[in-house]
Amino acid sequence: MPHWKKAFPLDLAEEAHFGRREFVRFLAVVSAGFTAGIGYLAIRKRPLEGAPDQAHKNLGPLRICETGDVSPGNSRLFTYRDEQDRCILVRTTNGDLRAYRQTCTHLGCSVRWDGRRLECPCHQGFFEIERGFPVQGPPTRPLSALRVEEKAGGIWITGELPKPTVAVEENQS
Repeated sequence: MPHWKKAFPLDLAEEAHFGRREFVRFLAVVSAGFTAGIGYLAIRKRPLEGAPDQAHKNLGPLRICETGDVSPGNSRLFTYRDEQDRCILVRTTNGDLRAYRQTCTHLGCSVRWDGRRLECPCHQGFFEIERGFPVQGPPTRPLSALRVEEKAGGIWITGELPKPTVAVEENQS
């Protein structure tokens, strides 16, 4: 008896149990199932794509608080578009104001201000405060920034800033 027959002892009657036709039928059924599932997801996604466009419409300036309510080195939480759009306003130790969406770009945990930088406590990710770039941990994309203005005795959010695309220092030589 050849060595391969000892390694693969199949009876000829068992080999014919599943023929090419049954295998092709199985592939056709599985392919049809995948196609139906992808079609469902595509149809389901269309209405959801329209929702952010309506939600991202220009809301106009939003007053967050009084100018003195956020002292240097401290932060304040607020919502921007709706109750689910949680954001954080930070006044740096040198007095600059920065505002970001509070959602970490790694897995969506809420970032918080630790006095020096924004921290994602879920996986020890940190973001620098100047432009929201990740400096440690798993996040690889910057936070979404908001435009902040101090006027008329208050702190206002006046819109969104474009996401920075390069984490390179401008003053490198």
